[in-house]
Amino acid sequence: MKYAFIIVFSGLLAFSAMAQEQNLILSIYDKYWEVDEDYYRVMLSDKIGLIDKEGNVIIPCENEQVWNLQDNGNIKVLKKGKIGLYNVSGQLVISPVYDMIWDFSEGRARVMKDGKIGCVNAAGFEFIPCIYDQIWNFSEGKAKVLKDGKIGYINEAGEEIIPVQYQNIWDFNEDKAKVLKNGKIGYINHLGVEIIPCVYQHISDFEDGVARVIKNGEIFYIDEKGVRVNQQLMKSNTSSSQDSMYVQRPSNPIDKDTTSIKFLGSEMKIVSEDQSKKFSFYSDKHDQYKERKPVKKSFEGHYWGVDLGFNSYLTSSGELSLPAEYDYLSLNSGKSVEVTVNALQQNVSLNRKGNIGFVTGLGLNYNNYRFENNIVLAKDDMGNLSYEFIDGNVDKTKLTTLYLTAPLLFELQLSKQKKDEFYISAGGIVGYRLSSHTKVVTEEDGKKDKDKNQGSFTLNDFKYGVQARIGYRSINIYGSYYLSPLFDTNKGLELHPISIGFCFYPDWW
Repeated sequence: MKYAFIIVFSGLLAFSAMAQEQNLILSIYDKYWEVDEDYYRVMLSDKIGLIDKEGNVIIPCENEQVWNLQDNGNIKVLKKGKIGLYNVSGQLVISPVYDMIWDFSEGRARVMKDGKIGCVNAAGFEFIPCIYDQIWNFSEGKAKVLKDGKIGYINEAGEEIIPVQYQNIWDFNEDKAKVLKNGKIGYINHLGVEIIPCVYQHISDFEDGVARVIKNGEIFYIDEKGVRVNQQLMKSNTSSSQDSMYVQRPSNPIDKDTTSIKFLGSEMKIVSEDQSKKFSFYSDKHDQYKERKPVKKSFEGHYWGVDLGFNSYLTSSGELSLPAEYDYLSLNSGKSVEVTVNALQQNVSLNRKGNIGFVTGLGLNYNNYRFENNIVLAKDDMGNLSYEFIDGNVDKTKLTTLYLTAPLLFELQLSKQKKDEFYISAGGIVGYRLSSHTKVVTEEDGKKDKDKNQGSFTLNDFKYGVQARIGYRSINIYGSYYLSPLFDTNKGLELHPISIGFCFYPDWW
């Protein structure tokens, strides 16, 4: 019992000595936070760093922020408004020159610099330069990229294997993919070679090596090399009449809208009634007709294109007017515009007629909030949203945001003719902030001076809301309301973005 007491007492003394030593290590810092059982985030002279439990400096106190440890042992830092990356050994993996660094995957990470996206490897080398508006995930050694509104592909070395010159590239299937360039459709192979030139208004999927195309209003068929083919079915050279297949055109004027196809002793008749197709199958063996249902039509929704509109925001009570203390955020609504480039679209049909379905995709949503007052947004000492007045002759001052957006809309098309269809759609939309900046333009002695500053300005990185669209022919209108606030509500007023405008869709489908 005596020895047990001595062991416990010795342990308490050792623990107390360790605690005192730990307190002594941390006492030299103004503030500290435990981020892991072995690491502390510390502050010295308003700058933040990272130390281990023995007091060894992992990251020096020269940053505005140091984030928690990632699963791979890396730590993000913010220095002079730019993001960099250290590892737990204290090595600077990526210099703080980026606006954003995404998590590593398969030895590479996407980075953003000056609003453009590239990639770095595990050693911090920027093997894909920051020149793209978007880089999608790599798959089978290549990734889709977006640059200046055009799409292409790069390989894992950052080389453009498919030139960034297309408005859209569909998924590859059997080593080829449909592409859209200058409003016309063609096909490329996996090397980026245009095996079928982009000269068609429409190309259907290939079936048995043949696809239906539309060019200059003419409908015909091509093979997989783009060569025009004759689709008239001819009699086969088979000697047996039972094994023959041929198309029989009706000689009876009454049957002028009926075409018969005989094959293996059976007959299929295609009957045209009021511009619609009715399929019947006739068998000589059973002396009866069986009606076949028409082929299911594909659903094509309305999202791909460009949206132009006006944007503003509402308070939590749904008012445009702002409280007196936030009057500096008042907008010049007539000059606050929104532009969205909806670059990708995916359709999901819900019925056989092809007029009901879901439509989704990806877009780049550019919002321009033009302020009424001569102010520029800033943060106070507590990190809250604030502002500063601007002296001089101010021409304009604004906040600009760029979000990557993705909707999920339920669409109902009410007309039978595609080009004349009336449609309505509604659903949800989400967005992720890619960049944001303020811009002030002043004018002195006839010369304009522009001051542009990148920053988060307490903006929320994610947004979600609802959107509705309605259109008939070339008249298309949309409206959006975001349920999530524009700014962090803990650091500023709760404001919900709204927008309304016109949609411009390509006329090639």
